[in-house]
Amino acid sequence: MQVLSQEEQETLRAILRKVFEESMVEALLQALDRLAARGDQGITDLRRWLEDSLRGLQTDVNQLTRSHGSVEEALARLVEAQARLEESHRRLEEALARLAEAQARTEERVTRLEEAVARLIEAQARTEERLARVEESQRRLEEALARLAEAQARTEERVARLEEAQARTEERLARVEEGQRRLEEALARLAEAQAEAEERIARLERLMEQVTRQVGALSDVIGGDLEDAAYIVIHDTFTRELGWKVDVLERTFLRWDDHELEVDIMGRAYDPARPKYEIWIIGETKYNMTVGEVERFAKKLPLISEYLTHQGGEKKERLIVPVCFCYRARPEVRERIYNLGFHLVFSYGRVIWGKGGPPLSRRKKTASRKGAR
Repeated sequence: MQVLSQEEQETLRAILRKVFEESMVEALLQALDRLAARGDQGITDLRRWLEDSLRGLQTDVNQLTRSHGSVEEALARLVEAQARLEESHRRLEEALARLAEAQARTEERVTRLEEAVARLIEAQARTEERLARVEESQRRLEEALARLAEAQARTEERVARLEEAQARTEERLARVEEGQRRLEEALARLAEAQAEAEERIARLERLMEQVTRQVGALSDVIGGDLEDAAYIVIHDTFTRELGWKVDVLERTFLRWDDHELEVDIMGRAYDPARPKYEIWIIGETKYNMTVGEVERFAKKLPLISEYLTHQGGEKKERLIVPVCFCYRARPEVRERIYNLGFHLVFSYGRVIWGKGGPPLSRRKKTASRKGAR
């Protein structure tokens, strides 16, 4: 028997491919080729093998058919399960969509809640701050109330004392009213006496006018005598003590610009040791010299210096010698005259030089210390 032709092999391969896999198809074709080579015996063997194989195949097909029915039932159940699964999946997606929406709403509510919490925290902070201020105000108020209570206690105590004082005042007022009544009676009597006194005072005033005129005349006489004595004593004192040449000393009335000044004693003097100096003796005369009169005399000296400058111009060699002349002077008056640098001359010729000493040139100071204080 010849080997299968190429066309037969392809036809058989196509038939076998419908039943077997590709590797099994090739193996069967090779087996058929070998059987064909063995001749009729091979064909008989092949027929038996094919019949056996076909019977087994039929059995397998029957089993496969039964299995296929089971698979179709399983597939039907699987399709139903798939449908139920898809329905569950749809419902799950819908639930998930609703859950997502709810989650979004929850997140939005959480966001609003967080914002509200933040505002609440800020409000809480402001509330705590206000509470702290309120507590501080409360503390100050309590302190003020405590002080007020203390002040109230003191006020009540003072009111009590005031009531006691009021009671005493009322008693005193009663006594004052009684005294007022007696005083009014006394005033009435005093008015009568006043009328009598005014009449007597009128008579006394007329008498005083007469006495004043008489005393004024006497004062002019005595004052003139005092100044006359001062002119002589001061002239002799400065001539004797200092060796000066003194011109006439007299009361002088100074007038310049809008000024007018009266000076008790004023006159020129010349120091042989300082011939170029223009020396002026300026004096104040009083019976009993006082500190106030010394101060008023001291205020005159700048004006007198201004007058001399107005009359003769500014001079470095001008010297003003202030002198106080009196009958007596108390110790405080003497001390003030001395400290001001003025010279005190008494009516009996004694001289007390001022704080700077006698107004001498340097070469004569040593020889003239005997007249100093």
